[in-house]
Amino acid sequence: MLTENLIKALQDLENAASGDATVRQKIASLPQEVQDVSLLENIADKAAAERLSKIVDEACLLLAEYNGRLAAELDDRRQLARMLTEYINSQKEILGEKEKKLAEYKQKLAQVTQVRKELKSHIQNLPDLSLLPNVTGGLAPLPSAGDLFSSD
Repeated sequence: MLTENLIKALQDLENAASGDATVRQKIASLPQEVQDVSLLENIADKAAAERLSKIVDEACLLLAEYNGRLAAELDDRRQLARMLTEYINSQKEILGEKEKKLAEYKQKLAQVTQVRKELKSHIQNLPDLSLLPNVTGGLAPLPSAGDLFSSD
């Protein structure tokens, strides 16, 4: 669940305000009169002042909306940082558990390898029965259970 949330948060940041080139271009292309107060002295008549006032109002709306999106993005990035920290900690915990399991399995493998080695050594040290003389050919068969317990 954490991984899916993390992926979604990362994908959401792909469309973040700081990456909105269109809005940034609009802000960069605002007239100098909007950006520099000293240029207000160049306004000659009321019509020019009203045009500039309209441009400034539109710029204020644009900037307010963009700043709001940037603030939301900042909150999202902080939340993502917390999620990443939590994710890293959980992955470290899982890694620790897996490393314990690996050590346990390595120990079991070493034990099995040792048993296999001992078994192989034991098998090699057994006598070769095919080299022994035929011991069953000249012997009488064993008595049956009834013969063993009869009262003769």
